[in-house]
Amino acid sequence: MCGDIGTTSRVCAAYSFTGILFTLYVGVLLSVQPEFITGIEDVSEARSNAFGAMGMFLATFGLSVLGIFRTPSNEKKDIDTAEGYQLSGVSQAEYGSSRYD
Repeated sequence: MCGDIGTTSRVCAAYSFTGILFTLYVGVLLSVQPEFITGIEDVSEARSNAFGAMGMFLATFGLSVLGIFRTPSNEKKDIDTAEGYQLSGVSQAEYGSSRYD
């Protein structure tokens, strides 16, 4: 599935974008209404950690975008096919006609 750098970069970019949105949400929630997140002893440290994680996701997203743009888009794999390969034995004249005529 992830055999080349372009595909891997696309997967990492999607994951990083989701992480950016989530950590931004958590960071803003800790800044504006920290009482909605229970069990946190030091809110300022949690806010700092959330925005620090967002920075890491931003760095990963940036590297992923770089990987996407550095992968040549015209890179195509050659498919080995036999000479004269056809999907079925039906000739063009018979194609579309009913078998039951």
